[in-house]
Amino acid sequence: MGYYVIGEQGQKYGPADVNTLNQWIAEGRIVSHSMLEDETSGGQIVASSVRGLQFSAAPPPVASGAQPYRQAPQYQVPAYQQSGSGDNGPIILAFALAVVSPVLSLLLPFGGLMTALWGIRTAAKAKERGHPLGILAIVACGIAIAFWLFTRATGFGVGTSLR
Repeated sequence: MGYYVIGEQGQKYGPADVNTLNQWIAEGRIVSHSMLEDETSGGQIVASSVRGLQFSAAPPPVASGAQPYRQAPQYQVPAYQQSGSGDNGPIILAFALAVVSPVLSLLLPFGGLMTALWGIRTAAKAKERGHPLGILAIVACGIAIAFWLFTRATGFGVGTSLR
C-alpha cells in the first residue's frame, strides 16, 4: 500500500510505501502532523495515524538539501495583543460604560442613553481590532439601552421627567 505526501501548497509526492515514508521521516521531510493520501482510496489521513510509521519524540534534523514536505502552521498573534497591554483599555472602557449607563438612566434624562452609545462605539472599535470580547461589550451596551428605554416607558427613576 502506498501513500502520497501532501505538500504545504497542495502538491503530491509519491506514492511511497511505509519503508520509504520512514526514511523520509528520518530525513526530516515528514512530521507526525503531515497529511498523507491513500494511493488506492484517495482518503487523506494524518501521518501519525498510519501503522508502521515511526516518529521519534524529538523531530529529526532536516537532511542537507532536503526540504520538509509539510511544515507546522505558524501562530498569528491577534491584533489586540500585538502592541501590549494598552490595547485592553477600549474594551474595559466599553464594559465600564455598560455598567454606568443604567445608573445614569435613573438620574439623568439622556445620560444613560449617551453613555451606552459611547460604549457601543468603543466596543465596536475594539472588535474591529480583533478583540474577542468586542461583541460581548456591544451586547452589554445594548442591554443598557434597553434599560434606558424601560426607564423612559415606565417613569422609573429620578431623571425620567423630560419637562
